[in-house]
Amino acid sequence: MDRVADGVYQIKKGTRAFIIDGDEGLTLIDTGLPKRAEAFVEGIESIGRSVSDIGAILLTHSHVDHAGNAAQLQADSGAELYCSAADTPAVQGAEKAPTPPFLDRTPLQILKPLFGLMPGSAPAVVDHQIQTGQGSPLPEDLVAYGSPGHTPGHVSYRLERGGGILFVGDAALHKGGRIKRGWFNRSTPDIDQSIRHLAELDFDVACFGHADPIARGASAAFAAYAATL
Repeated sequence: MDRVADGVYQIKKGTRAFIIDGDEGLTLIDTGLPKRAEAFVEGIESIGRSVSDIGAILLTHSHVDHAGNAAQLQADSGAELYCSAADTPAVQGAEKAPTPPFLDRTPLQILKPLFGLMPGSAPAVVDHQIQTGQGSPLPEDLVAYGSPGHTPGHVSYRLERGGGILFVGDAALHKGGRIKRGWFNRSTPDIDQSIRHLAELDFDVACFGHADPIARGASAAFAAYAATL
């Protein structure tokens, strides 16, 4: 487990998930691929906490590499689960999660049926459907911002700590500090507008689903890329 900022930690097991240690206990941002809950247990215990201290689990979206351990960690801790309304049916097992946007590219469309055959996350009960923007009832001092495109209900979160920390999920990616749509996305109006929207926010650190964080000047990096769209 890596420290991102004061009281914010990164779990790295194929995809990135995050632990926020705060006054209201622990808040998780995403839960990684299935059958990797032990990585959270070990990380949490390494900072002198226990799984029972998890009070909330916030999902950026419904894909299996982000919601994979939500059901188990929710059951083990009694935490409340937060997700957007649009992605809730997939998280709860009522429907399949949407395929990632990169599969809409030709000739990759042929792979879409195979994606549908892949095991999904165990169904988890969503306790709160997220309202985006200021005043949204989230733990700590987190604010949710709609960033649809990767999935219809993709959400990013900003934490008012350390100059502002943005949890981007799969709304974008970076390479060497330069923001990109990411290999898992493609150019669509929703994806590009979400990047422009996030670029309007003020944050120093950005945390991604498939890359290590940008530790300084992250909002400027987003603004630079948004200006090219």
